Amino acid sequence: MQDPSGFIGPGTTVKGNLTGAGDVVVVGKVEGTVSLKDQLTIEEDGKVFADVEVENLAVRGEMSGDINAGDKVVIAATAKVVGDIKAPRIVIEDGSRFKGTIEMVVKLPEGI
Repeated sequence: MQDPSGFIGPGTTVKGNLTGAGDVVVVGKVEGTVSLKDQLTIEEDGKVFADVEVENLAVRGEMSGDINAGDKVVIAATAKVVGDIKAPRIVIEDGSRFKGTIEMVVKLPEGI
């Protein structure tokens, strides 16, 4: 990930709908819904209590809500995730905590 377009710092809470393009890093707290065209990264001290629709998601902190990713979801060893995941590629590292269901969606070329 390059430099993020957005940063939600420690001690900051965002309540409502977070939408946009570019990469966003969360070290604070987000409650509501998140819809981004690029990457969302939840750092170890970050907490997201929202349904998330993104291209890529990396969770190192805490996340509660359903995830719909266009490309990839990575749940790091330090993460705690509760919710259903829908994505073509999913990585769950050893030591992470996950409760929910997983649906691996396959992107087929047009015409098939």
